Amino acid sequence: MDANRPGRALAGRDDELRRLAARLSPGAPGEGSVIVVRGQAGIGKSSLLDAALAALTDTVVCRGAGLPDEGAAASRDLLAELRRAGARVSDPDDFAAWYEDFADWAGGRSAIVFAVDDVQWCDEPTVRWLSLLARHSTRLPVRMILVRSAADGPAGAAERLADLESWYGTEVLDLGPLPAEAVASLAREAVGSEPGEAFVRHCVEQSGGNPLLLREMLDELGKVASGIAPVAGSAAGAALIHSLFAGVPDYARTVATAIAVLGGQDLSLVARLAKVPARTAGTAVELLRSQHILAVDGFSFRHDPVRDGLLDALEPAELGRWRRTAAILLSDAAGSPEEVAEHLLELAELDAWMVDLLRDAANAACDRGAPWDALRYLRPAAAARPSDGGLAIQLAETVALLEPDSGFDLLRRALELQQDPVDRARAAVKLGRAALVARRCGTAVTVLDRVLTVLGGEMDQQLRGHLEGLLCLVGIEDRDSLAKLDTRIQPRDEDGPEAVVDARHLAVCAVVAALDGTRPREAAEWAMRAIRGYTPTTDDSAVSSAVLALLLADEVDVARDELTRAVELVPAQRSEYLAFRGLLGHWCGDLATAAADAGQAYALSRRAEGRTGGVVPRIALATVAAQQGDTTKAMKLLREADSPQLWDHTVMRPWFELVDARVHWAAGDREAALKLFQRCGESLADVGIANPLLAPWWFEAACLLADEGRFDDAAELAAEGTEPASRWGTPRAIGMAKLATAVATRGHERVGLIEEAAAILAGSPARLEEALAEFHLGRALVDAGDTAAARTRLRRCVELSLRTGDRFLLRRAQRIAAEAGIPSEVTPLASLSPAERHIARLAGRGASNRVIAERLFVTVRTIETHLTSVYRKLRISGRAELAAVLGHTEERPAVLEGVR
Repeated sequence: MDANRPGRALAGRDDELRRLAARLSPGAPGEGSVIVVRGQAGIGKSSLLDAALAALTDTVVCRGAGLPDEGAAASRDLLAELRRAGARVSDPDDFAAWYEDFADWAGGRSAIVFAVDDVQWCDEPTVRWLSLLARHSTRLPVRMILVRSAADGPAGAAERLADLESWYGTEVLDLGPLPAEAVASLAREAVGSEPGEAFVRHCVEQSGGNPLLLREMLDELGKVASGIAPVAGSAAGAALIHSLFAGVPDYARTVATAIAVLGGQDLSLVARLAKVPARTAGTAVELLRSQHILAVDGFSFRHDPVRDGLLDALEPAELGRWRRTAAILLSDAAGSPEEVAEHLLELAELDAWMVDLLRDAANAACDRGAPWDALRYLRPAAAARPSDGGLAIQLAETVALLEPDSGFDLLRRALELQQDPVDRARAAVKLGRAALVARRCGTAVTVLDRVLTVLGGEMDQQLRGHLEGLLCLVGIEDRDSLAKLDTRIQPRDEDGPEAVVDARHLAVCAVVAALDGTRPREAAEWAMRAIRGYTPTTDDSAVSSAVLALLLADEVDVARDELTRAVELVPAQRSEYLAFRGLLGHWCGDLATAAADAGQAYALSRRAEGRTGGVVPRIALATVAAQQGDTTKAMKLLREADSPQLWDHTVMRPWFELVDARVHWAAGDREAALKLFQRCGESLADVGIANPLLAPWWFEAACLLADEGRFDDAAELAAEGTEPASRWGTPRAIGMAKLATAVATRGHERVGLIEEAAAILAGSPARLEEALAEFHLGRALVDAGDTAAARTRLRRCVELSLRTGDRFLLRRAQRIAAEAGIPSEVTPLASLSPAERHIARLAGRGASNRVIAERLFVTVRTIETHLTSVYRKLRISGRAELAAVLGHTEERPAVLEGVR
């Protein structure tokens, strides 16, 4: 039902209307091309849309609406409106062909607005079509306004719309309740005189500022004023409940109260709670429906304020009796624990069975992914049993899901309530896991160490090994704890990979061996055994350490698979694991994938208010942005990450300093970059990290010094890194050491040494370093006067840079080639994979996605995914530009240009 009927002004929405007008009018800025208007039922969304569209001039308006029984109705209506407007519309199933026709027509229009009401009822193809239209039309005079209810819609509607609503070009407008001034204006219109303050306050309270409920109330008042409907007392001063139930028999009001308490149930439960026969309850329900108090179907009130008013009319003690009886009836009827718990929450005192039921309700809420509801049940339960250690642990763990820092503090207090040694040790394990999320590792180390010391032999060996392994994992994450735990953390010399069985201990052995930089084979084997020895859904504490060890040992495929598993199975840590996967993508030279993972991690971390895991996503995204040449974005992200949490972090602190140095180098401040590289090395030395690859400051500083012509200083740093790199012994480490030595070398030996380094790096996952080696080799050949060989090497560097997305190195290579007068045969297609290149050529020749999919024996979705990647890599928006790029490319090769 529309909240604002024809002939009535749209009250209280002036700001929203101006905001929409600014976005929808011809010539509005390009950003915010999609506007989503959200709000509860009856809040006035459709009326706002009507008013906004009515104010448009010189605009083609195409309007449709989603229907509950027909998800494609909106797209059909929009296409019909386009045809009426004169557009030549082809088959929308082939979006590329359809969009080409539409773009030709739309380019000659001043403004086009697509408006969809009740978009939550649209099916997936319609939502996908709208999303594609929005993304491809950023250069056209197209605006889109989508209206959706905050609650209504089929299952999965919110997920279908999430991608479109979170797009950077989307602006979301949430409609809230009407302000008191607007309520007063509407009341003045209804009663024909200036309403009193008490009456306006009454209207606000009863309607909740919802225009629909307010209109209903004011209509009833209008009927009373004209004598159409009787009401006891003054309309302006009487409560809504008194007006509605005037003349209604007492038994009917009692049944209505029972329905209000139960929140809608079957008739037998309502009758038992009201203490009336079932037949009498049925008669009362029919009477309440005839008086428009209850909805036509079911046992819900037409307006929520009516239900609230019935409950408010009861004295607190009386309402408590109603609630207690309702809880008992629902429990006896095998109602769900959460359903019963809602009534128990209203009671001042809880019986023993009620506390147990609240705990069951909390478990059910967590199982369905609603820890906020679980907290509502656990808090009164914990207050009723303050000395119950198990209940205190359950409450603390639930709080930690939403606010890790607060949950950690609660776990510390709950630990003191545990009397049994085994329970105390298990609580300490939970504390350690929470510390990894809340970044309270230093405090946790102290607590865990004390538990191990005090309990000693009272724990069984398996639990003790579990706790010791977790203590070491937590200790590794805290810079100040490494020295204290040296004897616990360091694996004994006689401990080969087969001597350790606990997954956490295995992960500790792996990461210690990796950070120590001495045993890559053992580190990888320990890490792989750790991965096989635990389940992320029950305990993911070993993930980060095992993955770091695998990464340093160049076992990148296993590391990626494990991070993907953790991303899917550990929602609470999804942001951090996505960020680690982004860093892994950077490590392997896949910057496009790395940017996607790091960007998603950053978005998740920003939405998770109250959590403290935002450092890793910010550093990951800054790492990729710096490599892609976006120094402004990288610098902003690094400043966001610079916090006390970062400075306590063993691994991320030196990496932060390394990325900060890269950003300063890319921005042209080389002296600052050198100081930051040196600080990175000092940070690693402070905590005893000897692995040369964790944050290879020596390698990058040597390259920078060689660029500056300071070859002696560069050679000194290269020598400093060569010994630990040789000791670690992976192809990446050896190749980087040889490259650092080579760039610091003068004379005829320089070219041969760089060639050797490039060959070694080509056999490793180090794509970025391989491209860098080709760059230095090309530059060295230019200096040696061998332009033909330099051309081959610089071309190879550009190809690798395009594939990886390394814009910083690409610009350097372009500059060197331009200065040497070397053209390149590299085309834009060089950045594409073979599959992407083949699909791009077919699409550029006019083949539809369906035709390409049939020819290649894959799904249409696969083709769409590949083309999206192609558009991103070539920096184009769609097929029209793709055809132009391909035509230009196949006519003649592109020439390497200088930095712009």
